[in-house]
Amino acid sequence: MIKASLPSQVLKPLVLFYALLSIVYWLFILAPGSGDEGLMSLYLTKGHVEGFYSLIQKGNFSIPYSLLVYPLSFIFPSYFALRILSLCGVIFLYFYLSQRLNFKSQNFKNHIIFYLSSGSFLLGTNDNLLFCLLTVFFTEVYLVLAKRQERIPLYALVCMITALFTREMIIIYSPIIFAGLILAYHRKRILRKEYLTTLSTILVWFVLNIPSIQANGSISFDNKDTDQQMGMTWPQRQYLSQLNSNAGKLSPFTHASWEDTFNYVQENGEASLPKTSMESMLFDPLFTLKEFVKDFAYMIYSGFRQCGLGVLFPILGIWGFLKFGSRELGYLGGAQLFTMLVISLMIISYIEIRWLAPVFIMGIIGIENVNRSGKASNFLNFSNQLILFVLGLYGSWKYINLILEKQTFLSVV
Repeated sequence: MIKASLPSQVLKPLVLFYALLSIVYWLFILAPGSGDEGLMSLYLTKGHVEGFYSLIQKGNFSIPYSLLVYPLSFIFPSYFALRILSLCGVIFLYFYLSQRLNFKSQNFKNHIIFYLSSGSFLLGTNDNLLFCLLTVFFTEVYLVLAKRQERIPLYALVCMITALFTREMIIIYSPIIFAGLILAYHRKRILRKEYLTTLSTILVWFVLNIPSIQANGSISFDNKDTDQQMGMTWPQRQYLSQLNSNAGKLSPFTHASWEDTFNYVQENGEASLPKTSMESMLFDPLFTLKEFVKDFAYMIYSGFRQCGLGVLFPILGIWGFLKFGSRELGYLGGAQLFTMLVISLMIISYIEIRWLAPVFIMGIIGIENVNRSGKASNFLNFSNQLILFVLGLYGSWKYINLILEKQTFLSVV
């Protein structure tokens, strides 16, 4: 009979080695200048010439992110400053989760290290800051629901409000943020200091966004609009990219060009492509349904490669809520499932699994909760460790090949 602790004896050095390979690849091997990272690096470089005020006035960076990365860009090249800040975010998440949850489980630490080393967390984008802020908030909500603390700490409320000013993607997470607040404050009076902290944080970020509001009519996020868009929108480009990908006219993990999008609209009319994300979902219901099924399946597959059984936690979470009345498991599992369904429903050319980082981390927390509570058999813990061990071996081999070949990374390891 194989002991349940056997995989963990070799899992720790394996995930540490895997994490080291990840840092080497993402920071030093991956060629800079592509995608969102390249655009943000360009904005930073322009900011050195035109000044910090110009950077935020144009709406090219969220204020919280720019305050952190702008000083670093005077020490390192712009793209490397972006990646260094992402590395700091990964390190913060590991130590925050380890200390705040205090699970005292090496298996949980191994799982978190593996997950944070598996995706494109070290790319130079402001996604990482958003994930850090949301993870802090969701973790504190979990601790309230698990009755390990009475109230959400003030710093978690600051993180929640700051997240609203960090990336437009926050709209996807808004329903589960709202649900978390309702559950955490159920039958509790909101204290004066909580009101003041929340309102003060909103006021600070609003005031700092005044230059962007005056110039653009909106707060400063990551502005991906460029002079090359020719009047087209990102949803139009995403939708055409998906159509061309399905027709075999476009390679995976790439977009149609702005010129191709413009020409398509010229040839087929203004109504041939949806202009907004909402229009994309309603434009062709049958197409939306097909893409939903395909994207959800991809999400399960790719998510499994990055966080093992954590991607399937909604099943355990909902089971724990229905059978044991566990509010914390129900919230963790329901929030993860909701976010996965919403992102799958959006018509985009390809899903980046890192968008789900906060809820996948919630799934990893949930797995550890179930293991500690004894609600599931030891087989769950053993299976998860064994899966991570196999994935760690495979991922290390992939990273070594990427490092040795020095090839551009186009997919998920």
